[in-house]
Amino acid sequence: MSHEPRTGRAARKLALSALLLVIAVVVAAVSIAQSPARSHATETRASHAANRMSDGAARFERYNRPSPELPAVPTGAVKRFRVDVLMHETKVADDKPPLRVWSFGVNGRFMRGTGVSPPIVVNEGDRVEVTFVNGANASMGVDMPHSFDVHAAEVAPDRAFKTIAAGATLRYGFVARNPGVYMYHCATEPMVMHLGSGMAGMFLVKPRKLPRVDRELWLVQQEYYLGHRPGADSDYAKMTEERPDVIAFNGYADQYTKHPIAVKPGERIRIYLLNPGPSHVSSFHVIGAVFDKTRSEGVTGGPSQVLALPPAAGGSVDFTLREPGVYPFVDHNFASMTKGAMGALTAEPAGRRRR
Repeated sequence: MSHEPRTGRAARKLALSALLLVIAVVVAAVSIAQSPARSHATETRASHAANRMSDGAARFERYNRPSPELPAVPTGAVKRFRVDVLMHETKVADDKPPLRVWSFGVNGRFMRGTGVSPPIVVNEGDRVEVTFVNGANASMGVDMPHSFDVHAAEVAPDRAFKTIAAGATLRYGFVARNPGVYMYHCATEPMVMHLGSGMAGMFLVKPRKLPRVDRELWLVQQEYYLGHRPGADSDYAKMTEERPDVIAFNGYADQYTKHPIAVKPGERIRIYLLNPGPSHVSSFHVIGAVFDKTRSEGVTGGPSQVLALPPAAGGSVDFTLREPGVYPFVDHNFASMTKGAMGALTAEPAGRRRR
């Protein structure tokens, strides 16, 4: 009978200890975050009262938690989106210095205080019209050419996705024929620099026939590469060497651990996921849950423990949290998790939920 080497047993114990530590940290953080003195409502009011703050020589936007609730599909026969470029100084982690993030705003919605861009949601078969504005005024901070590439669009890229100068506007349209979770991003060279600086987001085309769920959420996992000084542009050398400093859901490391996502036990949940990269594979997992349905890149599966997403891939997972409690979600690539790719769902009965 073969015996496992002592080093193998030690490695397994270390891995198990690390996982248990993660769960303990998440539960403790959720408990602190839910105390009245640190309620999300209080922090949100404070962020609106003082949108910018200083950190030494750098000035940056105050953190403002992005709602993970999926936006509704806009009304009207044609779905029109004005997409603006924003270059702004923000943090993407509590314990890291700020950097200049390049991101997008959609129909006047900007997610300042984080590095994420808003999701765009349409229905299968919708006519979509895009007005792309590369910096409408000086307050946008745009000082270079950019472009807007939508992976769901079947159009000639040399016309629709072409690079335009700062201050310029480009319009194009298409029919969203194919359902799925797609990526939008800047396609200007060097592309890794633009994606690694934050220029990506989720473009969701909802299928015509999709089973009903009780709650729909969205998560975009992105990599961030801190510059040489606080408030500087991202580090291009780190991008080419695939060495991100932060990997975060919805633009800020560990934010849904400190400010968890409240759900109800027994309700059916669907999370739409996108990994724009630019380099690392995501392995999404909810601790204490099994995905009974997964959809990704035209493939439907389940039951499943993870949804693996290479760069530029998207998908969705359906599941139910059977009992009240705290359910951490992570990138099961634990190196990415330790850089910020984790959060938590808190499943409480309706009468006990905090807003």
